[in-house]
Amino acid sequence: MSDSQPNILLILTDQQRQDTLAKVASNPWIQTPSLDRLAERGVWFEAMYSEMPECVPARSVILTGKMGHVTGVMGNNRRLGGESPTIAHALSQAGYHTQAIGKMHFSPVRASHGFADLRLAEEIPTQIDEDDYLSFLVDSPYAHVLEPHGIRHEYYYIPQVSQLPDDLHATTWIGQETVKFLQHPPQQPFFLYTSFIKPHPPFEPTLPYAFRYDPAQLPDPVDWNSAADPAGLELLRAQDYSKWMEATDLNLAHLIKAAYYACVTQVDVQIGRILDALDRSGLAQETLVIFSSDHGELLGDHHHFGKRSFYHGSTRVPLILSWPGTLPQGQVRQSVVGHQDFYQAMAEAAGLTQDSRLLSIAKTGEKDEERLLVGELFEDERAIYMAVDRRWKYLYSPNGGRECLLAVDAQDHETQDYLTSHRDQAISMRKRLIQYFQREGYAPALDSEGVDLCHLPATTMSWPRNRQYPVWQKGVVHRTS
Repeated sequence: MSDSQPNILLILTDQQRQDTLAKVASNPWIQTPSLDRLAERGVWFEAMYSEMPECVPARSVILTGKMGHVTGVMGNNRRLGGESPTIAHALSQAGYHTQAIGKMHFSPVRASHGFADLRLAEEIPTQIDEDDYLSFLVDSPYAHVLEPHGIRHEYYYIPQVSQLPDDLHATTWIGQETVKFLQHPPQQPFFLYTSFIKPHPPFEPTLPYAFRYDPAQLPDPVDWNSAADPAGLELLRAQDYSKWMEATDLNLAHLIKAAYYACVTQVDVQIGRILDALDRSGLAQETLVIFSSDHGELLGDHHHFGKRSFYHGSTRVPLILSWPGTLPQGQVRQSVVGHQDFYQAMAEAAGLTQDSRLLSIAKTGEKDEERLLVGELFEDERAIYMAVDRRWKYLYSPNGGRECLLAVDAQDHETQDYLTSHRDQAISMRKRLIQYFQREGYAPALDSEGVDLCHLPATTMSWPRNRQYPVWQKGVVHRTS
């Protein structure tokens, strides 16, 4: 192996908010010893954002380094085209073995996108022969479990204990498949992309994790009794209705948080086993490890649940870079970074480029106080946009022209809108957002003259109830109305 080509291990969780790490995120209510261990031997990024906080768009940004308005992936209803170059393509051409394990969200399901091999465990499997985890499960005594990742539809956000024993759960399977790979690595350098399904809902931890946390001891969601009217409010309301969560109480919110935390801890155990395997194989010094999540989970903050928001709970996600002997250990960086930065970091590690902002910040601790990170999601009346720097977060929704200005590190936990009191700052952030879309040539975000943000009449959005019933086992009848 060349010194210029380390292994690259990208570990991604699904829907894990940034504040769910015990030590580095100062959360005394959760247990994450493995991620704490990784942070101690790496660099933690405090201002890491998901620019497109929904599964498919966020993962497309990670793989391509490009935003949705470039790739066309502006929501979960779009998929990355096979012609789109990914980091897996680039690394494969540079001599890497490229391996994917877990949830990929590709369409077609087994589209390679540059990966030489796929070991899939998809969130909503459609056919046994397309899903390696499902093929494994149907050969076990638990083949009768139609929804191995938890019961969805009406029960999507109802905490539940997994129908599976821990050794057969997808979280364990993904961890074991990763360990197997590390025990018998290829001769050439590898790019291993391990993607866990959890803590994405349904929140269905296995035993013994299911009762790890006492709901009564956990803190309330931020701003539970919110009367806020933020940019993107109609989208949040539509999402809540879709999840059967438009009317809930504080007791259920605590139960959800306990089950969600349990899922995080369950994943953390598998990450610990992966790190152990990396150490035992002697590959730790030769491997860049990147740990992050595609987006967060509001978890009742501001009385909303889910993702698809630029509130912190949804858009701020964990990020740890560890590369012993190359990167510092146990350090924190405060510069604003996002999923767009992953591609260049992996490319530079492989010797393909030398302009990775992320690696430079990790190595030197340099501060970029003026960087503006832009977020975007959806189009037309559903669109939401974000412009964020170290101090301020400006949000805009074309639906009714809603806007708000939030203070990033204020103690008010994004409950105070500074749009009026700091009008000059809001105008400046808005102008920078307009200039970004002008440079990018993204006309849908702008008005007909291309000089201001798009403003559409205020409309109420309506999403149907979540009725995602299992489809992989033929002949099973499910309610459709």
